[in-house]
Amino acid sequence: MKTEILFHDQKIPVRFISSDQKAIPALIQALEHRCTQPEEPLALLNRIDMIEVVGNNAIVYTSLEEESILLPLS
Repeated sequence: MKTEILFHDQKIPVRFISSDQKAIPALIQALEHRCTQPEEPLALLNRIDMIEVVGNNAIVYTSLEEESILLPLS
């Protein structure tokens, strides 16, 4: 299943694999928490291309350095 979320005025496509849309609040909370971490540059999170939610984790794909970030949702 696919949807979009709005995060920091950016529409981000989200694909759910073995999870459902009930994970959206936890996903947004995890992204907000990650933005407050000093080791995570905000510029990286501003370049999110897509997010896949797999179970209790989110895989954040970015265009910056072609990296992906694993975020636990619990």
